[in-house]
Amino acid sequence: MNIKKTLPALALALLLTACGDDKAKAPAEPVAAIPADARDYFNQMGVTDTGGSKGQVQRSDSGEVIWFDSVRTTLTYLRLPETANQPLAAWVSTHDSPAHWLAVKDAWLVQTPEAPQLIGKDDYLPFAEKAAAEKFAGEHQGKVLRAGDISEQDLQL
Repeated sequence: MNIKKTLPALALALLLTACGDDKAKAPAEPVAAIPADARDYFNQMGVTDTGGSKGQVQRSDSGEVIWFDSVRTTLTYLRLPETANQPLAAWVSTHDSPAHWLAVKDAWLVQTPEAPQLIGKDDYLPFAEKAAAEKFAGEHQGKVLRAGDISEQDLQL
């Protein structure tokens, strides 16, 4: 065995093995349909057992999907100290088209005192289009917000 020829080949093999996959990960996509057994992260109730929009968060490191029975609980989870700096992708189902999932950061959220009468709970109503959110807010004494406009106090953290 010729050590002068073997050593460089071995070093090259080790170097190539140590290199990770530098390809960028594809952006996460929301799960299209809520599984029948999906449970809210906080209260463990069935996600589809209540009215209103739903939320889902996907952990970028593991791909795990975490479910929420409201926009408020989705936003609360994203603001918790233990999750605030984790790589997460988050979506909410829109109020005007519940099968449509929208990135939390892109949602126009309507806060209205009429929410409990409209959807059975105090929650934010998400829309994909600002004009639709403004029209709905005008009809229901609400105001239009972005997720970043909602304070921790509003979420009762």
